[in-house]
Amino acid sequence: MLEVLKALFGSNRSQSSLVMQATNQFLEMPDLGQGLLEMAQPNLLDKDADDNLLKEARDIDKSANKLVRAVRKLLINHLAFNKQDASACLILMSVVKDAERLVDECRSLLELATLIEDPVPEEYRNAISENCAAVIEILVNTRAAYAANDEAKALDLVETEKPFIESMKPMRDKILDDTSLSSRQAVVTSRAFHIIQRIRAHLGNIASTVVFPVHQIDFAKQKFVNAAKQRLSR
Repeated sequence: MLEVLKALFGSNRSQSSLVMQATNQFLEMPDLGQGLLEMAQPNLLDKDADDNLLKEARDIDKSANKLVRAVRKLLINHLAFNKQDASACLILMSVVKDAERLVDECRSLLELATLIEDPVPEEYRNAISENCAAVIEILVNTRAAYAANDEAKALDLVETEKPFIESMKPMRDKILDDTSLSSRQAVVTSRAFHIIQRIRAHLGNIASTVVFPVHQIDFAKQKFVNAAKQRLSR
């Protein structure tokens, strides 16, 4: 409890508050996701992927889970002393879950390699790799927008979520119509695209917490986007 009091009432509250500690720990989670994606990209749907990669992915996932618990504990301790920050704490409680699920999805993308029997055609692997590279860049930008509280950048990330996801639809439709693929190949390849879509969706949710009020986060409704644009253009 003494350490809690020191953090809450330290001389430099902007650096030592529990909310700031929780935020800093949250920001470690996108970094973990980025590391997983960068590790996964050259090994996507590769049935000969090194088992050590899968072990490392599990370890990273466990680290993310520990961070979720640590963030929650910090926020609960903070709210016991200062309920004025309830809105900020609720947002961070929400966003940390998106970050944890993001890491889960990154691990799942790498682990798809364990389901492969016959190699997936290069056309699909290349498309998945390109989308993976794109989502890594978006992840980096999302983390930067959150860390800097950059509302304009965050709004752009929210607004481009649906077009990004929609851009993968033609390739997913092609998988459904490709009779040269085995059932396993089709399912695993389609699953890879779906996981990348889920990662992009979680990043959109994280970005939404920068620009929307607490009751609108996670929802990229056009009227919310338009209202944010109007506010930021003033």
